[in-house]
Amino acid sequence: MEMNTLVWIVLLLLILVLLVRVTSLQRQLNELKRDVERLENGSSAIASPRSDFNYILTPKEAPPSHTSQPAETDLDQELLTLIQQGKKIMAIKQLREARGLSLKEAKDYVDALDR
Repeated sequence: MEMNTLVWIVLLLLILVLLVRVTSLQRQLNELKRDVERLENGSSAIASPRSDFNYILTPKEAPPSHTSQPAETDLDQELLTLIQQGKKIMAIKQLREARGLSLKEAKDYVDALDR
């Protein structure tokens, strides 16, 4: 009787572990889908926190977006001005709002501008 109970407990734990793993894989899949959408829409940075192959485009490498080029240059100039004023966090916030980037993507972009 005790052996039967132990087997059931082990099975339930195994099911729980598998459920957690499936949930994790689903989250990774959703992140990959968002990255693909960003690529298709011409976003300038792609980074998935759980991906083994993160690739961040620096501002010089960024592909042209669907908007006009001067708008990007103006935004970069505004960001550089904020950085020079010591307002790096404000620059990151402004970039996130302007381009819809994640916090990490915007920070990496601003860091690349700061170099």
